[in-house]
Amino acid sequence: MAPERKKLKRAQLIQRIRTVERMQSAVAASEAEANRMRLSGVAERTRSLAAHYARRDDDLVGADLRSGKAMQDQLQKLSELSERQAQEAELQSQARREDFAQSDLRLRKAEEGTRDLVRTIVAGLGKA
Repeated sequence: MAPERKKLKRAQLIQRIRTVERMQSAVAASEAEANRMRLSGVAERTRSLAAHYARRDDDLVGADLRSGKAMQDQLQKLSELSERQAQEAELQSQARREDFAQSDLRLRKAEEGTRDLVRTIVAGLGKA
């Protein structure tokens, strides 16, 4: 009976490891999603500000026109950069969600394996 108990202890250890792995994956997925949302908000606000400067037509002095155009150009570049960062964050968030789903699946398989092993041990005890 000792080999079955060793198998059960090993199965329980694997289950605990999978539980920790799942929790870590959940935290990573949550952090990646929060980062994605934050960067998407920054990109949207930057886009809005760039659009505002693009619509400005009340500048009458040449210096104001030049500085407005420079601001518009910088905001456009910043908008493109923040959009790329938001897209990268989206990809990272998707990857973290996939990691979480895989770790959840591994945990369920470990739990099933432990339950099957317990049933086998209990059935063996019933025959003895």
